[in-house]
Amino acid sequence: MLDVWLDFDPAGFVATGLDVDDDLAYLCARALERRGDLRLVGVSVVAGNAALRDTVADAEVLLRHAGDDAPIVAGASWDDMRVAWPSMRRLHALRGDVAGAAGAAARAMRRAVRAAEPRTVTILALGPLTNVAALLALDPSVARRLRRVVAMGGALDGGPLDLNWMSDRAAARALLAAGVPTTVVPLDACAQAAFAAADVAAVAACPGAAARALAPKMRLQAYAMPLLVNGRLARRFPDTAHAALLDGAAAFVPWDVVALFAATDPASYFDEWREVALAAPPCDGGEPCDGTVSALVAARPVANVTAWLEGDDARAFGVGSGLALAPTRLRAGAVVASMRALLCEVPAAGPVPRVLPGAAPHAAAAVAAAVAAPLLLRRWWRLI
Repeated sequence: MLDVWLDFDPAGFVATGLDVDDDLAYLCARALERRGDLRLVGVSVVAGNAALRDTVADAEVLLRHAGDDAPIVAGASWDDMRVAWPSMRRLHALRGDVAGAAGAAARAMRRAVRAAEPRTVTILALGPLTNVAALLALDPSVARRLRRVVAMGGALDGGPLDLNWMSDRAAARALLAAGVPTTVVPLDACAQAAFAAADVAAVAACPGAAARALAPKMRLQAYAMPLLVNGRLARRFPDTAHAALLDGAAAFVPWDVVALFAATDPASYFDEWREVALAAPPCDGGEPCDGTVSALVAARPVANVTAWLEGDDARAFGVGSGLALAPTRLRAGAVVASMRALLCEVPAAGPVPRVLPGAAPHAAAAVAAAVAAPLLLRRWWRLI
């Protein structure tokens, strides 16, 4: 059984949150836990898709709605990173936030890793890597005790990064330099899967499933992403993009669910893995800058990822700076089919919760959000 510490930035219940896939990844992880395939040993939250006050509130609603009473550790806020969008930073400054606590998240992760047998705990990082970087700075020896860090983020084509790595490029650089065994699940792989409107409808029809509470946000994602992101992804990755992204159908990329599957069952969901060397050099003018990372895809692909992960290659590969394992070819149909099944397996523990207000709890912030949103969206489009 795989022991997993989940570090994420959920915003599925936040009205102004950008993505729902963190929440869906958590529910899929809970379903895998119910099947006996993994064990969640801890949960920490980071700002990213929304401010920390909102991602923490979302996590509390999400876990309780799924019948999970595990403690939630609040970690880094936007103040602890360099969010790449000036309009978002201005809105954040106007509204304020709870104090960030990357150190608290780092200490909690360290306790869990130290309490477990060496090389048994995997950190699944689905948001900015600020909490993970704080852990590695707090105790560099943890890098030798972790089984692996699986991080959703980065890109192998040298283009602009995703929201996670763009928000704290320095933290991504710290992970790559730490020598911890790392799996990077990049844009290139994730963009090969699309969760379509028909898939959302199927999950929304599952009797008693906790995921039904997220159906409105999933529908919004499915119909908004073709206008905002999907076309650019299809043009950027023309050889691997999913057909639903190419033809403009209502669909969204389940980024963080792909990362979960890379951590839990890498052989079943991916046809190709490669050893890669990644670098995110410091920006001349300070972070953030252009948000890109350079990638050198090694000539030798990983023929048998299961044997690789269980053998000497995995232990040796983590010792060099910038080295990581990355999937490059995804079995998109398998991802979507498993995602649909897993989301129907976690029952709701109560009535459908209300959507959290997010960045607009009062009139002044609502006006600021209305002014900032178009600027933010234009900036966001340019990232892809």
